[in-house]
Amino acid sequence: MGTHDSAAGSAIVAESLGRCAGPGTRVATLGLPLMGQGSASAGPHLDPVTGALTFVVADEPGVRPLRVWYHLRDFGDDPKFWPCPGGWSATVPAPPVDRLEYLLVLANPDGSEQMVLDPANPNRVAGVFGDHSVVELPSYRAPHWLEADSAGWDTRPFRTRTRPELIGQLCSPAGTPDEDELSLLVVHDGPEYANYARLLDYLGWARAREPALRCRVLLLGPGDRNREYAANTDYAHMLVTVAIPQARELAATAAPVLGVGASLGALSLLHAAVTYPGTFAGLFCQSGSFFLPAFDSHERRFEFYDRVTELVARFDAEPGRLAGLQVALTCGLGEENLDNNRAMADRLHALGVPVTITEGRDGHSYTAWRDLLHPALADLMRRIWRLPAAG
Repeated sequence: MGTHDSAAGSAIVAESLGRCAGPGTRVATLGLPLMGQGSASAGPHLDPVTGALTFVVADEPGVRPLRVWYHLRDFGDDPKFWPCPGGWSATVPAPPVDRLEYLLVLANPDGSEQMVLDPANPNRVAGVFGDHSVVELPSYRAPHWLEADSAGWDTRPFRTRTRPELIGQLCSPAGTPDEDELSLLVVHDGPEYANYARLLDYLGWARAREPALRCRVLLLGPGDRNREYAANTDYAHMLVTVAIPQARELAATAAPVLGVGASLGALSLLHAAVTYPGTFAGLFCQSGSFFLPAFDSHERRFEFYDRVTELVARFDAEPGRLAGLQVALTCGLGEENLDNNRAMADRLHALGVPVTITEGRDGHSYTAWRDLLHPALADLMRRIWRLPAAG
């Protein structure tokens, strides 16, 4: 899937390199040997006592590193580069994550900036915005199901008979006749979930262990993502009255429906569930963009901020619209949406909506969402489909 070797990123601390760190900082290399890329000390380094991370860039003509870019909430960090013997270094305190995706921000001769991969770090992870360099700390553990056998899928193209179209794939357990009635998962950013979070691999693994979890999966691709997922009434109407019924025409599916989404995709599912009560019996929302002015004023530049905050402020105005709904939230301890997700869990609980929240030591990325699929998603499937707990 384009991801790096997790064992390499989690290699133990090996070599002392104090000369490029800040005063009193002890640093050590992480991961594989640098394979001749850059100077001997270039790359990310870990202080084994404090947990601080130091990023070192070798001194090269025309290269002026400015800062390390990553998408985490404020943890007292200042990722600017400063000169050090043989190059440049940036040190941040111990991050609230076990793996960190990052890019280097360089200054161009004309004064502009560019973001690039760390040439001294061979560990990379693929994503919708391209590859990122990644550091996996010794505490990181990838999900065990990634290496297990997974049952296969039969996949067909899906396209609504509307303008604008909703396009994606309808996936069924391999060899399942269309007339066999199975439960349905509807997934926002579906192809991305399959490619980067390995959702189909996870569901195939789950049903191989527990056949009662067999289901069909509607992977809906994002169109004009920000506009459509940001509490858009027209999109909710198309999803509920066109896409889901059309999927049922292609292959037999049973109620109730479970929705899966991340970030704005999760917010959009909540909007659809409230606007069309009874459509969804369960929502699996990862890092939902449940913006609240108290926590998320930094998002005001987002063009649909007011629409999002209005939905979050009023979604519980008619609690009866949430009747029968169960919700599972996941969120990273290092990301900006953590506070608004905790607030959402509290509000749902106060309304009597069955809700769980699972927090992991990561940020806002498909790998983070992949790592929190289990057991939260399988548990929600069992609850809404009234299946016995796993043995």
